[in-house]
Amino acid sequence: MSRTYTRNARWLTYPDIDDVPLEGTQAALAAMRAEMAPFRRGVGLFGVSRGAEHALLVGQLLAEDGCAEVPDAVAVHSPPDATWPAFIVADFQTGKPWAGDRARPAWSWRSSHERTRPGTRLCPGPVPYPVFIAQGTEDMTWDADMARRLVARMTRSGSPPEAHFFDGEGHSFRAASRNREWALMVAFFSRHLTKGGQPL
Repeated sequence: MSRTYTRNARWLTYPDIDDVPLEGTQAALAAMRAEMAPFRRGVGLFGVSRGAEHALLVGQLLAEDGCAEVPDAVAVHSPPDATWPAFIVADFQTGKPWAGDRARPAWSWRSSHERTRPGTRLCPGPVPYPVFIAQGTEDMTWDADMARRLVARMTRSGSPPEAHFFDGEGHSFRAASRNREWALMVAFFSRHLTKGGQPL
């Protein structure tokens, strides 16, 4: 199979997380906000693992730039506390994770990597939206200490998240814990995506 593909369609055959332009998420948020406005509902983001990194970083950049698409709430499962290098599927298939360039950016913003390069701290200052964090204490993919550092950083900055640590759970939760996480997250979004006091 050829590795010649367009930037917008490359995920169809090679789902690498490699220099992904975050403006696509901004555009999606704008479209969702327009759709939900008549119903007096806000718009939130939810991400798992690298998706959690994505959600936190997009919200951070939109807030820093004063964009209208800033989410009303963000929920994440197993988040890192900083951005990671590009995820190249071929490296993992050879059994040598991160075999490539550790400085290669996973994300771009406004055609730049200045604020998205690997090692960029997530939530380095106050954020204007509530954040929900769920993390397993026995996560072997993302060490739970990353989530603990993120919670501590946000608390110090005056934006303490709603954080839930699930004892004995790994990167993927077992059924009972997953159901509990979803119940907590639905309640979180119900509180924060409501306009004018109307229940979701």
